[in-house]
Amino acid sequence: MNMKPRKVRWAGGLAALCTVLVLSQAEAEAEVPFDRGQALYEHHCMSCHESWAHTREGRHVRTVRELRARTEAWSVHSHLNWSAEEIDDVTDYLNRAFYQLEGTP
Repeated sequence: MNMKPRKVRWAGGLAALCTVLVLSQAEAEAEVPFDRGQALYEHHCMSCHESWAHTREGRHVRTVRELRARTEAWSVHSHLNWSAEEIDDVTDYLNRAFYQLEGTP
């Protein structure tokens, strides 16, 4: 019995399976929508504000309007000078990720 053809078929099948898995992962990643608010927060804020800052007991933010005001204040304080749209995006991300407050800014 010649083992070489079986090894070649097995290796070819493994290569095909790996290709399918890589393409499936790339397709799944392509379906994840870009979240600008999350990207801005992760790039500019996470170094100081880990998730505990938003989930601790006794936090002062009680409304979406207050959350937006804090986000805007930190934009100015940190010299980010975000546009109103960027502040809205970050506020929306923070609310979805941590606060779950009702209402609009």
